[in-house]
Amino acid sequence: MPPRVSVCMLQAQLGTAYGLLAFIAVVRSPSLVTLLAAASAMLVSYLTARTVPDAFVSANAVLGVCAIGLVVICIGIVADVAGGPQALESAAIVMAYCAGNRIRAAGIGPAR
Repeated sequence: MPPRVSVCMLQAQLGTAYGLLAFIAVVRSPSLVTLLAAASAMLVSYLTARTVPDAFVSANAVLGVCAIGLVVICIGIVADVAGGPQALESAAIVMAYCAGNRIRAAGIGPAR
């Protein structure tokens, strides 16, 4: 691992992980309402989030910077793998919201 890691890169990786978990939950939940709610949550969170100025953290601090995000990802994995229909609906919406937020934080997309 390089001695310094970009915070925007970490945000992009978290956003990708959240997006993948949201996609899995939407695919496993056969509800059109879930799909629409997740897409709306992602769009709203993307449009209202702020872009984080790029900074660098040491390789030793990466786990501390991403700790809460990793906990949310673990919860999403459990919901996607073992959750029933209601858990999948909740996971799809929450993960989509988190994905939109992190993707905007990483600076991906049109500049405002």
